[in-house]
Amino acid sequence: MDRKTAVLLVSRALALVQGICALIETCYLPERLLSYFHYMRQAGPVHDLGGGFYLLSLYRVEVLFLFVRIAIYMTLAFVFWKCAPWVQDALLPERAS
Repeated sequence: MDRKTAVLLVSRALALVQGICALIETCYLPERLLSYFHYMRQAGPVHDLGGGFYLLSLYRVEVLFLFVRIAIYMTLAFVFWKCAPWVQDALLPERAS
């Protein structure tokens, strides 16, 4: 097996791992959105300064970072799947003899 084929296989395997991680993170999305909308309805139009506001803010941040993680995983999966020359050099640099 030559260098290019080995790097392509490793890169595609990493892409699949990143894709699976994105799917796992997506499984958490319904729970976080449900909690966010629950506390949003509970807080009403005027947010109080009690616990409801804290939980609403907490779930807003959780949902935001969940989308960010999914986007990062999908971007990494795309980059590893394409296996650009710089990815090849990063995974298996050529030896200077």
